[in-house]
Amino acid sequence: MQTSLVAEPDHELEFVACLLETAHESGLCINEAALVNFYVALKSKPLVILTGPGGSGKIAAVKCLARILMGDCARCQLMAGHPWTFERSENLAMFSEVHTRYTTEKLLWLIEEAWLPENMQRVFIACLTRISPAEVLSFFTEVAAQLRHDQLMRLGDVHFPEPIPFPPNLFLIGTMDRLHFDWWDHDLLSMTTVVQWPIVGTLAPVSQNGSAPPWEGEFLRSCVRHKQAVYHKVYSILRQQKQPLLPLLQIEALLKARAMPDVDWLIDETMLYLANSWSRLGNGLFDPSNRRNLDIALDLAIAQILLPHVEDRMRENVALREQLLTAISGQFPRSAGFVLAHANLQ
Repeated sequence: MQTSLVAEPDHELEFVACLLETAHESGLCINEAALVNFYVALKSKPLVILTGPGGSGKIAAVKCLARILMGDCARCQLMAGHPWTFERSENLAMFSEVHTRYTTEKLLWLIEEAWLPENMQRVFIACLTRISPAEVLSFFTEVAAQLRHDQLMRLGDVHFPEPIPFPPNLFLIGTMDRLHFDWWDHDLLSMTTVVQWPIVGTLAPVSQNGSAPPWEGEFLRSCVRHKQAVYHKVYSILRQQKQPLLPLLQIEALLKARAMPDVDWLIDETMLYLANSWSRLGNGLFDPSNRRNLDIALDLAIAQILLPHVEDRMRENVALREQLLTAISGQFPRSAGFVLAHANLQ
């Protein structure tokens, strides 16, 4: 009896290729790593904030990803995150209250729909567009703090008599028109990835095909969240390389000595992102080369996960900034950019 040598197709890799192709065809002037970073961030944690200048294609990128992932359906809800049009109204407080209640009700509807047995293998996305610091606090920081226990006791302006479990197939995205994000918080970062969106052009509307593509279930199966699975996946992919995580270990030692004595949990968060940077079958999502894929993913993980937790210490400690730059310059340009940006804010 002969064993088949036909390799299993990597549907997740096909999805990423389709995402990039559709984005380019639609007019998104952006490097491919930015879109893949958004996708990997969504795999890694249930909350994502895209921050960058207005008109840079953040909302269009959400639409593009949702359209390809889910097809044309109501399971992706885009909502105005903040009532900007009423900023100068005498009734601003009333309009803000009504707006918050509307957003809360929409999110509760998505939670209810996502938990239906027939929807457990379907993706649900809520996107709050152009949020302000108020929504960062109420719909991301406060929600993230509760999601550390996988349940909600309050949402927006509603408090629940009993905890509500958060569905694993629901993802909350926010877009923020700010060049610099300054609302770093331990609770926020525990369940949220803040992605700095590049300053580039806009994305035209994505064409509708009216049918759901085959990648939705693959996406949910590919999301690695549990610690044991995370470390097993990273080890199985990188075990043939010599000291692949040495830069991360060096930064860990530096942070322990200069900023945070207990960073083990932060390394776990970084490994979570790394694990999701490869497909379920072990192919790099940023680059087919494991080494180059690791370099890109590690750079993004350091910039988006490690450094935000020590942002306040970097502002105060010149020696820490200089040592971090020495450790990451040359190999990790995004991470170096994060450090330099905060040095310039002094």
